[in-house]
Amino acid sequence: MDNQAGSDNHDGTLQTTAVATISKAISLAGTSDTLELTNTGIPYRESMLFRNLGGRPDRSFVIEGNGAILSGLKAIDGSTWEKVAGNIYMFPLAKTPYGNPFLVSHGKRIPQAKSLDLLQTGQHFWDRSGNKIYFQCADGKQPVDYELEATLRVSGFTLTSASYIVCRNLSAEFFSNDGFNIHGDCRGVRLENVIARHNGDDGISIHESGGLIVQHAYVHDNFFGIQDVNASRSVYNGVLAERNQIGISLVGGYHSLVDCQIRDSIQKEIDIAGSNPGHLIGAEHNPLCRTILFAQNLSLFGNGNLVGLSIRKGATAIIERSVISDSQTGLIVDRTSQCHMTQTAIIDCNTTLESTSQDVYFNYNYYTPGQISWQNTLFQTGQFPDYVATSKEDTNSNVGPLKAGPDGIVELPSKKTGSQTKLKPGPTVPFTSTFSAIQR
Repeated sequence: MDNQAGSDNHDGTLQTTAVATISKAISLAGTSDTLELTNTGIPYRESMLFRNLGGRPDRSFVIEGNGAILSGLKAIDGSTWEKVAGNIYMFPLAKTPYGNPFLVSHGKRIPQAKSLDLLQTGQHFWDRSGNKIYFQCADGKQPVDYELEATLRVSGFTLTSASYIVCRNLSAEFFSNDGFNIHGDCRGVRLENVIARHNGDDGISIHESGGLIVQHAYVHDNFFGIQDVNASRSVYNGVLAERNQIGISLVGGYHSLVDCQIRDSIQKEIDIAGSNPGHLIGAEHNPLCRTILFAQNLSLFGNGNLVGLSIRKGATAIIERSVISDSQTGLIVDRTSQCHMTQTAIIDCNTTLESTSQDVYFNYNYYTPGQISWQNTLFQTGQFPDYVATSKEDTNSNVGPLKAGPDGIVELPSKKTGSQTKLKPGPTVPFTSTFSAIQR
């Protein structure tokens, strides 16, 4: 398809007979077909919805994005705004889209006020119950001067009971809900070299008991970079997530994060919690709904945020050869949850770890000095031997100077003794991503 030179009167079988819209291309597609987007440099302002359409285990349906962009933005005619008071203008909507919609000006998100009474210059307030958008202009300006757009499409790449689909080299941005949204009976779904950014809720999300593999992705400036829920199963390799409110949220299901880097999240880098989704049969008896995370060669760089990794409400995490750095608290495990952590470094966190769970195994780790809370007893910096004696954990772990490079590789002090020489903490290979230099 080609959103500049194509026509929906074409059959879409050749470049010279490309259709213009995604919806037309999908309507012409059959099982295990290939859908290819021409990257014209102009975003495709559409959702890409597959419902009961996909491939087979022996031959997937392929979406080749060629670097094209799906955009959830719709332009708002500046002349249609109504002045209500002073520099405050109002735009009426037929319907507010699902999710967390917002306004955009010149390609950048406009700050959102919590209420109309708190609206300030350059901010907007989205009245969802009244289906109205309010915007306060600067003195001497009108809405038309801001080239305003709104996230009026719900999700970008969307699957509903669609299986055996490979989507690669595609970006999804500025949707009110999710960039990549997977629901229902979806099996054998794979995303490769994708970008999810500036979406109102999740960059990538899979629900119910679907299965997803993601290899090499960049998720940034969403609310949740990734949020997988229910009894879903997901495998992530080579993912860079940054500047999301919460980097990764896992609420039910089995999930794997290997060779990934999560950084600069506003609240938490990773939050996992058990779940009891009422719409799944027997969820309360399904072990998958309790949430299981396997993490290896993972680097979390908090930049002063609240928590590197929190494990709660009956969730389980297995953490190997990883690094957690620069959060106020490195690791939190509540009393109902489980954690198995080895060869992991926790660096420059005020509280290294906090655990009220007795179902943990911590050993062969390395920490920089910081306080530790074990079963509500606080061990101050310098009391690491007392913590070990009380908890019987971390008997082969060490405390001392430590730092991690931007690639996640942990650098030990020059003098190493004991277990330090045998089992080096942190990722075994540097994190690499061709997305790492992208800024938007």
